[in-house]
Amino acid sequence: MIRWLSLVILGLLLNGSGLSLLCWAAYQKFVTGGEWFWPGTLALALCNAGICCVVGAKKPEKTNL
Repeated sequence: MIRWLSLVILGLLLNGSGLSLLCWAAYQKFVTGGEWFWPGTLALALCNAGICCVVGAKKPEKTNL
C-alpha cells in the first residue's frame, strides 16, 4: 500500500512539475524569445516519468483478514 501510494504521488508531482516547466518553456519561446530547448526537453522527460510512475503503480490487492 505504501509503495503504491508513494508511486502515485511521485508520478503526479512529476507530471505537474513537467507541465509547469513546459508552460514556462513555451513562454520563453513565444513571448521573450529566450532559451527554451533544454527546459522543454526536461519538461518532456518529467511528464513522461510522471506518467510512467502512475501507470506502473500496481494497485494493492484487498486482503481478507
